[in-house]
Amino acid sequence: MTDVDKLIMEQLVPFREKILDILKEKHPYVYSFANTIFEGRKSMVGLQVTEVGQVIGEYTFHLAGIRIDNVDAGKLESGVNHPFLGMVKPYGIIEKRVIEKVVTDTAIADDLRSALVTYLPDITIRFLR
Repeated sequence: MTDVDKLIMEQLVPFREKILDILKEKHPYVYSFANTIFEGRKSMVGLQVTEVGQVIGEYTFHLAGIRIDNVDAGKLESGVNHPFLGMVKPYGIIEKRVIEKVVTDTAIADDLRSALVTYLPDITIRFLR
């Protein structure tokens, strides 16, 4: 397992789950709405991790509702069965240094909206064909 694999599976995934727990606690209606939309659907979202613009890792996140059920390292697949748009295949591209910063940012738990404004510009969203 590479250091990038460890960063994703041992730090980013648990961090994301913690953020979802906070969302569920602070904004139960938003959490419930989002989870209900994707519940019961097999969904996958991809992530490319880069370092100085070069791809150093690719991941496929298998979702159960909006929770991560499993992660496949080394492959980039995506497929979200959206109730209004049909099948979309999104994946994110993010620099390793940004992930390292996000998972250590303790202020995110206090203000999710501010965190989105801070980190969203560092994520590129693309779609597979």
